[in-house]
Amino acid sequence: MKIDELEINQGIKEILKKHGIVELYPPQAEALPHAIKGKNILLSIPTAAGKSLVAYITIVQAALDGYKSIYIVPLKALAREKYEDLLAFKELGIKVGISTGDLESRGSYLGKYDIVVCTSEKADSLLRHNAEWLYDVKVVVADEIHLLNDASRGPTLEMIIARFRTMQDVQVIGLSATIKNADEIAKWLEAKLIASNWRPVPL
Repeated sequence: MKIDELEINQGIKEILKKHGIVELYPPQAEALPHAIKGKNILLSIPTAAGKSLVAYITIVQAALDGYKSIYIVPLKALAREKYEDLLAFKELGIKVGISTGDLESRGSYLGKYDIVVCTSEKADSLLRHNAEWLYDVKVVVADEIHLLNDASRGPTLEMIIARFRTMQDVQVIGLSATIKNADEIAKWLEAKLIASNWRPVPL
């Protein structure tokens, strides 16, 4: 599928083309039409097959439509990487923020951003402090969602997703390279499961 065939803002298309992205990989082409319509998605595809782009396009389009998103990752370094990727879209007038530290802060200042990238620990802290802007979040991206199965990190991530889903009608986008119990997680999220072994280049 060509980028031009997607029902998204023309400005997003122009930025993608500027970065050399004119056509979607097959798993992206399957996921994006559902994602941009607000459906919950669980995307389980190999590393480098373009999971993040599905989330980026969805949350940037949401921002242009007036909705906030939160992009949750397990590690600070990953948060920085996603934040820097999303800055490519700032010329569209959207504001992207990052928050990975100060777990005692209410995080009220983050309300000025359309998209907030944070670690799961920070998301947990924001929820515990009941930051008001969280009630305006429309899309929750959970990167490395297979960590739901991790004994130490899983319970926190599960609680975060569950809390957002009880607060308001949010869209959840779960991303992972490998998920053993993908069907089970998709059922819990009430999400469309898109699982593929497709890779951009053979191993």
